[in-house]
Amino acid sequence: MTRPSGSGTTRPVRGPAAPLRGADRLAEGLTALREAWQVPGVGVTVVRGDEAAVFTDGTRDLSTGAPLTPHTLFPLGSLTKSVIAAQLARLVAQGLTGWDTGHLTTVLPQGAPRDGYTLTQLLTHSSGLPSYDLLLAGCADTSPGEAARGRLPHLVTVRPPGGDRFSYSDLAYVLACHIAEETAGRPWDRLLGDILSELGVRGRRPGPSGDLAHACEPDGTGGLTDTGPVRLSGLSDVISGVWASPADMVALLRFHLFGHGSRQRLLDDRVLAQLRTPRMPAPTLSANHPACVEADGYGYGWLVGRYRGEPALVHSSSVGALRGMTVLLPDRDLAVNVFCNTGVRHSPGRAHCCFRCAVAFSLIDAIDDGHERGREHRLPAGEPERMAGPASGRVADLPSLEALPGTYHHPGFGFARIEPNASGPGAVFRYGPLTGAVRRAGNGTLFTVCPADPGPIALAPVGTDRLAIRMERSVPAFEFTRAAAR
Repeated sequence: MTRPSGSGTTRPVRGPAAPLRGADRLAEGLTALREAWQVPGVGVTVVRGDEAAVFTDGTRDLSTGAPLTPHTLFPLGSLTKSVIAAQLARLVAQGLTGWDTGHLTTVLPQGAPRDGYTLTQLLTHSSGLPSYDLLLAGCADTSPGEAARGRLPHLVTVRPPGGDRFSYSDLAYVLACHIAEETAGRPWDRLLGDILSELGVRGRRPGPSGDLAHACEPDGTGGLTDTGPVRLSGLSDVISGVWASPADMVALLRFHLFGHGSRQRLLDDRVLAQLRTPRMPAPTLSANHPACVEADGYGYGWLVGRYRGEPALVHSSSVGALRGMTVLLPDRDLAVNVFCNTGVRHSPGRAHCCFRCAVAFSLIDAIDDGHERGREHRLPAGEPERMAGPASGRVADLPSLEALPGTYHHPGFGFARIEPNASGPGAVFRYGPLTGAVRRAGNGTLFTVCPADPGPIALAPVGTDRLAIRMERSVPAFEFTRAAAR
């Protein structure tokens, strides 16, 4: 049976996925890779044409030893970007907006062009907007429209859109979601729910009793500490809070490969080609993409490049210590997704790169050649390079902070507080649900580190009633004014 796709192209609608031939052979060696990379648990999804397989190994919960299963839920994090771009592509295909139509002209940040931003600029990281990760995680907003109307005019951008300067920005994707709301006349949460329902994926905000993966953070001594499930907040939950299991990823991978939902085709070939076309040069070496993929640029929600000479689409994600990575090889109708529950950094200067790359590309090679090609090159050279552990710098003693503790306000960021630490020495910085100890660097400057951003977040008193806070490296410090306690 065939159905018409959005622009006249027809293609068979695929039925339920069949078991992947040779799955047992492909699963061999997963435990060895996981143990070599010192990862507690891993879930892998493979789709090849009409076939699919899910592999899991290890534990999802170090405190209980509960196994990681095909139904263990992970937050998609930045893997949601390809879903956001696809939903906006559907609106463009329906004629409701255009890729190069200017938007947001009445709520522009300082330094932005008067004609606004286009979807192409926002979705390909060519807008020049900083990421504002701490703002997204710490603010109380629950819809993209709240951020666009109430916060954007009080923020700054660091460069004009366009050109060849890649600037990865989560805020840009929040604004793209707001454009979808205005274009379709429906809240983003419902638009996202529509596409997830069409894919048969549960999607949003699992309950506390769900089979959730636990994040395992470095403890500073070479070991790992189980810090429990990750809880997203604010606008980070809006754009990254889609939850999926390795089993759910079968439907998502088939959607990205073929444009198919559970009942009909959702994206035609022309739309898929649009999403896969590089629009913005990407860094040659980046902590956001694999060393073995030669990058051509960033498309709509994907890093576009080549693996062993053939077209490849890649995106990775990190939510706390939970990690994910999707790799598509469209010419071979092949896709692999890897979830794991500790942060092993992409190391683009090393041939083996990281654990996610080791698993994904060893499986791709095995499917390609019928055997594991060079698995020894997928093992870590020495200790795996972990994500940042505990912050350096000593905790600032409370008397040295003098009158700094208090509540401060900025019209774009909202409220931040510095208060005595009720459970230990010194003081803590609080921004929404995010907290971090106030520390003092060797040169005497104050800073903190919060889970949403590796930081450091610089804190500089300005007189007695203002506090300059630099939330991320790509933006200047914003002055917060002392406010009445909340």
